[in-house]
Amino acid sequence: MKKKLLALLTAVIVTACMVGCGSGGNEEPAAGETAEEPAAAEENTSGSEEAQTPDAGTDVSQLTLAYVPTTMNNPFWTAMMGGIKAEMEAKGMNPDTQLVTVDADSDQATMNNYIYDLINQDVDAVIMAPMDCTACTEALQACVDANIPVINVDTAVDRTDLVVSVIASDNYGAGVQCAEDMMKKLEEGSKIYIMNQPSGSACAQREQGFLDTVGDYFEVIGTSDTSGDTATTLPVAEDAITADKEIAGFFCINDMAALGCVQACAASNRNDIVIYGVDGNPDFMGYVSDGSATGSSAQQPSVVGSNAVDAALAYLAGESVEKEIVVPVTLITADNIADFDVTDWQ
Repeated sequence: MKKKLLALLTAVIVTACMVGCGSGGNEEPAAGETAEEPAAAEENTSGSEEAQTPDAGTDVSQLTLAYVPTTMNNPFWTAMMGGIKAEMEAKGMNPDTQLVTVDADSDQATMNNYIYDLINQDVDAVIMAPMDCTACTEALQACVDANIPVINVDTAVDRTDLVVSVIASDNYGAGVQCAEDMMKKLEEGSKIYIMNQPSGSACAQREQGFLDTVGDYFEVIGTSDTSGDTATTLPVAEDAITADKEIAGFFCINDMAALGCVQACAASNRNDIVIYGVDGNPDFMGYVSDGSATGSSAQQPSVVGSNAVDAALAYLAGESVEKEIVVPVTLITADNIADFDVTDWQ
């Protein structure tokens, strides 16, 4: 197994919604050493992935993992990084010297370039959440060619054959949960608007779960791709409210988009519109608590992160890894928010 020492790692974390990026370098294996790499993952009949170069004696203190999230401009990803760091420590690793983090700032081309850099740094495994499930394919193939395994988190890539495992929340179920609760609160035929993000498979699954559940119960008066961004969603929601005074609800693929709807409703003095998001963002929970928002299907990003570390280390040790790992979600509304510690992610 490749042995190297990470020389520099910078990880700047700004709470709430602004987070910096980290970078790092490493030394090459000493002369005479043979670098032993895992080959590209191939799905077996049991649904698990098995490393092609088993090494039961892997020294985790010599491994370097890379964390490549969609963006660090969302506390969801810092929460996932917390789970990654905690699990690395539990496995005897030092995240300060053995974890490289980057911030693609919601741009897939930037993410791809970072991944090429990580390949050149000879990291041992990459934990990645794509911005664009298709546009990341070239970078994934580059990892396969370099014998660097990729653990795909949160949003499944199109080419799952190029990754070892997909670890994500029950995104379809999140959409179902929001739909079922919205149907309890609004009459049949009510007008609703959807804020989506088709480029992300996780977001598409949430929307599909919502649509499959509501069927023709609601009248969907509009759908807009706002990239799960608050500033982008705000004017779209304001226009929707202005265009149709009968609008009764918003379903958003994440809490950041839902926050844009909260702000639009406040500006329009429309406290009668129900608003649902997905994430369980602690910063968003205050709006659920005071009734400004209706609910959020809460994810467990730290659990996703810890599972990703386990999958990476298992694969590098030559053990079998499940091809798909689904982490449960829970709908939090004003009715049950007292049952949760909403000062942190679930």
